[in-house]
Amino acid sequence: MKPAWIFLLAAVATPLAAQEPPCPTDVFLDVGRFPGAGGDYPKPRIEVECEEDTLVVRSNGIPHYEFIQITPNPLLETNREYRFPRRPELAETPTPIPLLGTVGVAINGIPFFGPNEGGVPYPGFGDPIYNSIMDACMGHTAREYHYHALVQACLAADIKPGEPSPILAYAADGFAVYGPYGCADQDCSSIVKFKSSWKKLRDPEIDAWDAFRYEPREGPEFLDRCNGHGGDDHGGAYHYHVTESWPYILGCFSGTPSPDAGREAAPPVSQGGPRRGPPPPDQPPSAAQVAAAAERLGIDSQSLAKALRLTDGRIDPMNFAASARALGIELGALREALDLPARRRGPGGPPPAPPSAGGEEPPCRFRCGTSDPNAVGCGLTPDYKVVCTRPCDNNKCG
Repeated sequence: MKPAWIFLLAAVATPLAAQEPPCPTDVFLDVGRFPGAGGDYPKPRIEVECEEDTLVVRSNGIPHYEFIQITPNPLLETNREYRFPRRPELAETPTPIPLLGTVGVAINGIPFFGPNEGGVPYPGFGDPIYNSIMDACMGHTAREYHYHALVQACLAADIKPGEPSPILAYAADGFAVYGPYGCADQDCSSIVKFKSSWKKLRDPEIDAWDAFRYEPREGPEFLDRCNGHGGDDHGGAYHYHVTESWPYILGCFSGTPSPDAGREAAPPVSQGGPRRGPPPPDQPPSAAQVAAAAERLGIDSQSLAKALRLTDGRIDPMNFAASARALGIELGALREALDLPARRRGPGGPPPAPPSAGGEEPPCRFRCGTSDPNAVGCGLTPDYKVVCTRPCDNNKCG
């Protein structure tokens, strides 16, 4: 007869093993089944695996559907590796998402960025969806093809109306990003469309983070500052939802983001080699930095903190260019006062309007300023081709 302690250990080990989260390889698309970007572009590739504490996604950055060029930047194969916590946990306080660069990765291996564009054309940093510089799936090219919002129909076309949304992406802190629909209660007696709790203050053509404020709202359909919740739709486990309005995917990180979440270029898929990439995003200056910088600039520290978006409980990414404009000073002077190194501006921005033929307006290539998959003007056909039919007026659908 086996000792009693062996049976006790077996009884304890079984539930512990059952708690081990499965590797979500089946969540990601088999991109080889899709037609890809078309033309002479490389075929899309993606690899997904789990290490002990890490979800690893490797992708070549090519979309699984037809590529329509919206910006002047070409579609290039950009092999990247995304490493996220496999067992994400809520942090004590949220942290800002980067102003530019990877915030997470979609289930087709394409990265998603925050809800603002870059600084070109000057002064920039507007909402690229409002400014209508996105394709039908809310993607466009800069250094790489990426999303600023997620369209469920582009990533999960087989979901029927009235069904809860599946996972569409993973954020850099490891939490899943679901589509816009979910259960209103634990029994899933009704389906709701989740909504952002951010309020629009003005048109976000430039400096989009100053055009919105987070205002908590009551109701099971409203999400928190980061665009997530621990709702009944997934047993209270925290997760994010995409929304039709700002911030579209994430407004901040509720967990602790991985420092290796695709911000560094990875070697080609299935190959080794060193990785290089852009510098990490600017971090909020400390109270001591703000006080010292205010003295150097000859302004009061409260005014400087407000211009830096460090007041009113804001958890926005740093945009020192916008802060300098708000203060009426040069960007270099602000960075010098804060004792920060100079940073280089990158390319980006919308293309010039295409010439019209015979005096007719060109067909609308854009998504009508909304991530609503039912928006008029542009759409995705069953064979994953982008089709746009409505005329344009200043790059916005009529």
